[in-house]
Amino acid sequence: MTDRTFYERFLRPALFRLPGEVAHDLGKLTLRTSLPWRWMGRRLRIADPRLRTQVGGLALDNPIGVSAGLDKNAAALPGLMHLGFGAITVGSILPERRPGNPKPRLIRYPEQESMLNCYGLPSVGLAAGIANLRRRRAPTGTMVIANIDAPTVALYLRSFEAIQDHVDAIELGLQCPNNRDDSGEMHEPRNFERLLQGVAAIKRKPVFVKMGFYVSDAERQNRLGLVEMAARHGLDAVVIPGIYKKEDPAVSLGIGATSGRVTFARNLATVKDVVAAARGRIAVKSNGGVFSGADALTVLSAGAVAIDILTAIVYRGWEVAARINRELLEAMDRERIPDLAALRLAPARRADALVAA
Repeated sequence: MTDRTFYERFLRPALFRLPGEVAHDLGKLTLRTSLPWRWMGRRLRIADPRLRTQVGGLALDNPIGVSAGLDKNAAALPGLMHLGFGAITVGSILPERRPGNPKPRLIRYPEQESMLNCYGLPSVGLAAGIANLRRRRAPTGTMVIANIDAPTVALYLRSFEAIQDHVDAIELGLQCPNNRDDSGEMHEPRNFERLLQGVAAIKRKPVFVKMGFYVSDAERQNRLGLVEMAARHGLDAVVIPGIYKKEDPAVSLGIGATSGRVTFARNLATVKDVVAAARGRIAVKSNGGVFSGADALTVLSAGAVAIDILTAIVYRGWEVAARINRELLEAMDRERIPDLAALRLAPARRADALVAA
């Protein structure tokens, strides 16, 4: 990570002179077209079979994906599809248009390579989101996942049915930490089971679930109980972000959700927790603080099968997936790991070892 790219040396300093959300919107604007990203695609896609991974029923060329929250409305897919990610999760896509929280909603902590946001789920709504998905360009090998969120089970199922034929998989977002209208009703086991039963009746694509982070022991027990329920109902993967909330008067709500390097340790602990609860019955995705190949190997060795990133894109630029994948291959060579499949030979035994540790 000592060799700084053109983005890190020149563009990032310029973008960081702008307010966080302005720079974010500018970046997404440049990704609304496939040019010039299509020309870069061959260099940014690391075609190495050692990186292939399986997330339940979804096969990925590499484990590095874009987390929900970067491209909330699937408008930046034409460019993102050429940046070498294994998967891109768009959303959260909501049933209806929503403005989100007041601005300012995003601030950076450059010294920590981290950010804090209180966006609050702004969305153009389901119909416009589907229209954007229809406009995405020819396949590049990158899978597209739609994260959906809704206030009721019925609205989740309506969005699910409408969107699933336009994506490769669907991720059920149970709660946005910055949505003041959501008190976590979908984390209530009866509501969650109703949602899973409804999804099972209509699903034609792999289904993941993204749960809210936990802080207290009661929240931890709740989330791990939902992991058990998700495994029992045959979902394909689960992710619990390793984020936390932090107060800062620079954002409109005075508090927001963290992301970036500061969340790595919490993310790793969460992955270990969820892998132990899953016992090899459901895939586990990682979400929080991964910036390098060494970071990636650490969470993959802990039992995750794929990694969602967002803040690393802001700090490392459009080459981030290629750089992490190259660094990951170098780390695997040093550790004499033949491929990512070797890390998944005995997930149940690995989970038992994590519990014992």
